[in-house]
Amino acid sequence: MNRLKYVFVPVVLVFAAAMASGCLDEASAQQAQSSGYLERKRELNENVVTIMASGTASPYTIFAEDMRDVLDQADVPSGLRVLPILGRGGGNNALDVLLLKGVDMGIVEQGDIDMARTKDPSVFASVQDRLHYIAKLANSEFQILAQTEYKTLRDLEGKKVNFFKQGSSTEIVCAKIFSVLNIKVEPVYLDQAEANAKLKTKEIAAAARFAGAPHNAFTGFKASDGLHFLPVDGETLPAANFDKLMQSYLPALLKNEHFPALIPADQPVPTVAGAMLLVVYNWPSNTERYQRASLFVSRFFSNIEKFKGPGRHPKWKEINLAANVPGWTRFQPAQDWLNQWKQADKTASPEVRGAFDEFLKKRGSGAAISAEQREALFSQFMQWWNTQRTTQR
Repeated sequence: MNRLKYVFVPVVLVFAAAMASGCLDEASAQQAQSSGYLERKRELNENVVTIMASGTASPYTIFAEDMRDVLDQADVPSGLRVLPILGRGGGNNALDVLLLKGVDMGIVEQGDIDMARTKDPSVFASVQDRLHYIAKLANSEFQILAQTEYKTLRDLEGKKVNFFKQGSSTEIVCAKIFSVLNIKVEPVYLDQAEANAKLKTKEIAAAARFAGAPHNAFTGFKASDGLHFLPVDGETLPAANFDKLMQSYLPALLKNEHFPALIPADQPVPTVAGAMLLVVYNWPSNTERYQRASLFVSRFFSNIEKFKGPGRHPKWKEINLAANVPGWTRFQPAQDWLNQWKQADKTASPEVRGAFDEFLKKRGSGAAISAEQREALFSQFMQWWNTQRTTQR
């Protein structure tokens, strides 16, 4: 019995040691797995920025997707990642950037904020301190597609007109335009698919959109469907009312290249346009969110020429990074970037200036251009110039 006791004890000890060793190995493996998981999680979240866009038919969304495709650094550990978010658009985007967790930036119309201040003063009272703009992206044209029996906006008096979704830029602009023109229509608030279906059955007289043309909101329609865009100009509207409209908007044209199935090549349609802005929450400069937005600005501005190539939204060709937006404050990293290139232009050597002049000629930009346009072009040139010099060393 005693012998069995002494034999049993070492066996138990060996078994316990083996079990302990196995547990340690398993614990080490779990710890390594956990460490790898946490490191991967950290990398994926380190330099992520989000952009609130709109629906799939909106240029907002296409612009946000283009920014993702051009600026993402998928092959760089902890590189910049741009996440577009489908949103409600318009004034809702401004609200989301101000209040929604996890939203850094959004695409809005310049005039949306003025309306938001009126509708929700408690939230938007100090918006100029919390919401800054990075750049004006492009113009947004007012488009109103109507049955051909209606020739002017005045003809829509008392008729059903789709203002798109409530709170959208389209709804905000429609309300303002028809109010300024003193035209009383019956607004309805339908998503694009439903509005298009009701246009076909003539259940509504017209459908409006306020967005950068071209876009696919009216895809599938053609002039032979009995639809056309209504003009918005001084010839079809009372001069006094149209002058009031011009205090808030710019004159613009809808062209055949925007909607070839609806607009003849030789018959552009006059309308009005506003400014589409990329805005950002003005985080304190010592925060991680501020640093991420700053990284985004640097990559965005430095790669702006890539947005003007094939496959990108044609509206990118309108962008002028140096364009100022009255009533708005530019995000400080964006202003710093522009200031740096302004200074570079002033101190550029004769060699650089000669190369820049040649650059302008090759681009067909040697004719009269504004100081702001020159600054934007010079920043693009210097990016290329510095790349060339680095490559040659």
